[in-house]
Amino acid sequence: MERAIPRPPGGGSPATLMTLNLNLARHFDKWVGWAICLVLFAGDRLLRGMTDRRVPSMLATTPPPEDGSFHVPHRILCMKFYGLGNAIMLLPVLAAIRQRYPEAEIDFLTMRANTGLLEHSGQVTNALGVDTDTVGEFVRSMTAVLRAVRRRRYDTVVDFEQFVKISTIIGFWSGARERIGFNTDGQRRGFMYTRRVVYTDSDHMSAIFARLLQPLGISGPVRAVSFPIATADRRQAAEFLREHGVPDHHFPLVAMHLGMGANFYQIPLKRWPAEHFATLADRLAGEFGARVIFTGQGDDERQLIASARALLRHPAIDGSNRFSITQLAALLERCHFVVANDTSVMHLAAAVGTPVVSLFGPTAPLHYGPRGERNLVFYRDLYCSPCLTNYNLKQSRCLDPVCIRLIDPHAVFDAIAANYLGDTAVHRDFLRGRVTDVTAAA
Repeated sequence: MERAIPRPPGGGSPATLMTLNLNLARHFDKWVGWAICLVLFAGDRLLRGMTDRRVPSMLATTPPPEDGSFHVPHRILCMKFYGLGNAIMLLPVLAAIRQRYPEAEIDFLTMRANTGLLEHSGQVTNALGVDTDTVGEFVRSMTAVLRAVRRRRYDTVVDFEQFVKISTIIGFWSGARERIGFNTDGQRRGFMYTRRVVYTDSDHMSAIFARLLQPLGISGPVRAVSFPIATADRRQAAEFLREHGVPDHHFPLVAMHLGMGANFYQIPLKRWPAEHFATLADRLAGEFGARVIFTGQGDDERQLIASARALLRHPAIDGSNRFSITQLAALLERCHFVVANDTSVMHLAAAVGTPVVSLFGPTAPLHYGPRGERNLVFYRDLYCSPCLTNYNLKQSRCLDPVCIRLIDPHAVFDAIAANYLGDTAVHRDFLRGRVTDVTAAA
């Protein structure tokens, strides 16, 4: 989607002022990236006698060695670009690497917007970021990243991307002897790895990511980790609530996230209608005295929140553009539960231990749903869903997302009442006690 960017003071080059069209970039990555991969692979095969790099043939599988030995990494480059939610789901995977190889350096290459979360998590040595806001910023940041990747001399690459080719190219460019990545059906990129892990769509994405650790001798389920929250961020969240007249022990306090992140599609496929959020917020406020906070980032989500608030009979708090990612985590920790579309906020809430009411349409909760027994998941499971998968490069032609639009807000309210807020609600005491402990910690 093209958008105008103001000219910086003193002018600027045309490239700097051009928005990077991510849909176009996807097509470029699909076809031009494939051609580059073929050239690099062919060159590597031709020169394999002159280097010590092991280069399996293009169609070979790479099963584990019969003697049970595994490559021991010392300096690792992990990669996953788009999706803050994916970065959050990867924290337990990174923690598993850190636990198995405590002396190893673990760098992570991602979108620049994700670097703060990864640095704050304590699971990585360095976080490298690529900026896609404009063509100029992309070129500059990618050039800097390629220099850093080459300079770091990694011995191991773990590529968590499911289908894009640019990560496979960067992995090759790193010079790492061991390159581990998904051999996803139909994506023509697995041949670039020295360890080719079959991508399977039959488990939660966190477990699928963990499959890439098996060539490093790490197997079995990864243990959940909590996202660390700094005292300063907790104080910021508490000050925000005091500013809006919310007492420390008010019950219930509910965050609602109306947005869906960057939209690559013709229409907002993953977004529950704003009027449904408004209906739910009004019933929670009217029948249970809930204080509702709408969260969001950017002008689009701020306007979305304004449209929902205009429909309300009971007031709700506008929390748009108020928080960094770590401050938002602190606010979500203070809430009794969070209502969200399939977005990073859903994963962030789960990472700080807050129950989530999640709304799914074109993606499957089997793969991306919040983990835990106290969460509520709404998904109609129509015969046309999921239409966004890693096999089709997350590209949908849907023009009428009935899958998410027809989730009834009154049915969502009834489930919340039965599980969280009613007198006999299953998790009511847990919600009260958890937030009391959090408030005391602040």
